[in-house]
Amino acid sequence: MSSRKEKLKQKLHNFFHEKAESKDLLYLEKIILLVILLVFTLIALEVNKSVSYRKYDRVQFKSAGSTLYANLYYPTKTLSFQERKPLIIYCHGIGSKRDFDLRVPIEFTKRGFYVAALDYHGHGESGGTINNIDESTDVPALAQDCTKLLEKLKTLSFFSDVNATQVGLIGHSLGGMVVLMNQALNPEFKVTVAWAPLVNFTPPRYGLRWQEYEQYIPVNLLNETNSENLLIIMHLKDEALDYNENALKAKELTNCSLINITTPLIGGGHQLFSNKVLFDSIKWFELNFFNSETINGPIDITFYWNYVLIFLNLGLLIAIIFFLISYSARFFRLRPESNDKSIEKQENKLSLKKKIINRFILSTKIIQILLYSSFFIINWLIFSEIFGLIGIFYASLVFSSCFLIIKFIIYVIRLKRHKIKFNRTQLKNVLKQEFNVSVLVYSTICSWYFILIYLLFSFYYPFAFMFPSSIVNIFLSIAIFPIYFSIEILFREILYPLLNFIKSEKNKGKIIIIFAFIIYVILMVLAINYTYLPSVLFTFVIFLIVTVGNTIIYEHTRTFSAVLISSFTIIQLFFSAVISNVIGISAFYHLF
Repeated sequence: MSSRKEKLKQKLHNFFHEKAESKDLLYLEKIILLVILLVFTLIALEVNKSVSYRKYDRVQFKSAGSTLYANLYYPTKTLSFQERKPLIIYCHGIGSKRDFDLRVPIEFTKRGFYVAALDYHGHGESGGTINNIDESTDVPALAQDCTKLLEKLKTLSFFSDVNATQVGLIGHSLGGMVVLMNQALNPEFKVTVAWAPLVNFTPPRYGLRWQEYEQYIPVNLLNETNSENLLIIMHLKDEALDYNENALKAKELTNCSLINITTPLIGGGHQLFSNKVLFDSIKWFELNFFNSETINGPIDITFYWNYVLIFLNLGLLIAIIFFLISYSARFFRLRPESNDKSIEKQENKLSLKKKIINRFILSTKIIQILLYSSFFIINWLIFSEIFGLIGIFYASLVFSSCFLIIKFIIYVIRLKRHKIKFNRTQLKNVLKQEFNVSVLVYSTICSWYFILIYLLFSFYYPFAFMFPSSIVNIFLSIAIFPIYFSIEILFREILYPLLNFIKSEKNKGKIIIIFAFIIYVILMVLAINYTYLPSVLFTFVIFLIVTVGNTIIYEHTRTFSAVLISSFTIIQLFFSAVISNVIGISAFYHLF
């Protein structure tokens, strides 16, 4: 018994000693260095945040039968000229969510405002769709979401610190339409600012199908008596909404104040990423709430530092994840030997006799890589042009099916060439090689590195928290499987083998990552009609990050099933959140 304990003790000692003395100790050193840097950047982010708000609460409430969510930000500043603080509700644009755009929470809370950022119907975590109607009132859900949120906020303890005569609304694009409707129907909202609002349209359009409720569309609802203290800010060359049909029409109906933006802006005119927009919005609220533009002190726009620190922290976290993926490979047996040794030996002998031919073949590898990549992109382009958004799904099915058929035919030919029959044993060997237990556990652990770190950061700091609004959307998101299956086929089964003239696995991985970046950028450009939706753009970023992580996993495993597990675990979660938005905004129905 004691001898067994001694042997076990010796094995453990040898295991950890070997690991500690190995060259992979460098991974630990890099991880520790990144963690130290992360601590400093998190402290900087916390200091930056504390200048604006003390904390935030996630608020849950009901509207038109659906569960909606909002973030309530508590200001750090006290107002010397009045005891209680103002409250504004912020509504984001179409396809976005409450914590993508942090400009309003950051800039208003540091001036003493409570800010509630709302995910209205069909967006973010909130349920329902933008076409929901409240059955009890026959009012479109969007026209009462801000009011329902205000009713919920009144029940919370913080509201005793709110000046009930200083409650306002601010919204962008579709969110601008939302605040216009709510302020027209609820006189409790005293001041409203609408950035590039949707005012004038005839349903069905923009995903809205309110033919029988046209009286609630801003162009039919707004007038001078229900829209006091209203400011509209819009770019003269807004690429998404017509300036005359929306901003000028609202001005004509309500005699509201209108500020025109004329200078070129990052992200285009519709996004209104401009310090002037924030500056004018703050002045408008403070003039109408405090009867003064100066009593609350000078305005200093600093939200961009917040974004710099957020992306710096996210970059460090992603780097830590990639190093953890590489280091974790040390603790698993990830390279099962091929079950086709006889075939490999014979083909190796053949390849030795064909050195001259191989040199010619190597010179054509880059051309082949470019051709296959071009075919993949053109395939997406053709199908998306013919069938719309769902064409990407069809293109992925066609690409994957063609590859699998050709791959199977080549495999059978190889067996016949070496006089080996394809039978149950061959199938079993293939499955055994692909679905190695150690590989499956390793790839699952690697994917959870990403998910857990992402969730921890998102809860610590409210930014880009993507989560599906229902279990149904998680199941619906399975439809994306052919898409990332085809992407992994391109990178792992087509491009990677073409790089076999490169000896270093890491160098192969670097080239794959470069090609992945180029391909994703091209696909984003081709999908420009949809990338104005932040959640869609965010999905492209997630795809790129997952591809990089999968490249590291594949470097250690050389197993296709490993990258599929990683893709499925991560992408399904995020894409199911995107599905929530796609269904919620109803904007893509005409494409299917």
